[in-house]
Amino acid sequence: MIFFNSGGGRFATRFSGGGGFGCLIFGILGLVAAYYILKGFFIVLYWAAPALFVLALIINWRAVTDTLKDWFKTLESNPVSGLLTAAIAVLAFPVFALYLFIKALGYRKIEQMRRESGGAFGGPDEGEFAEFEELESHPKGEDRDEDALEPPELPEQQKSSDAKKPGNPYDQFFGT
Repeated sequence: MIFFNSGGGRFATRFSGGGGFGCLIFGILGLVAAYYILKGFFIVLYWAAPALFVLALIINWRAVTDTLKDWFKTLESNPVSGLLTAAIAVLAFPVFALYLFIKALGYRKIEQMRRESGGAFGGPDEGEFAEFEELESHPKGEDRDEDALEPPELPEQQKSSDAKKPGNPYDQFFGT
């Protein structure tokens, strides 16, 4: 598009490049480039998958066993989802091996952080008691002074027994 301004200032003539056609061409080129980049990444991952799986077992074998336990629980609770997950794991084995490798690295990092902190954020099965201090608690509107005056008692109002229905289960909520 070309914009004209008769003022002759800095906005006298301005060109915008391409319009929709330029965006379409750059979009298609971007998708083609992304396809070839992902294809190359998947080929490299395909050849590295067995090594990643073995490294995941070496780094932290519990990551692999926890994944299998989770899969068996899913298979018991929802068989269709479990079988679908297994099919995806077999068909996309390189991605699954990368997932197990990253999960094992994460387990290792968590274990390292636990050791650095001295086990301070360990689970309840550690067998250690946490230090605590018992605090007094008071209802929200209650005065905390011992010699505070109690609120005056209100006289009971007479209620007509005619309006009351016998055996109404909601009477206990309204103090009647």
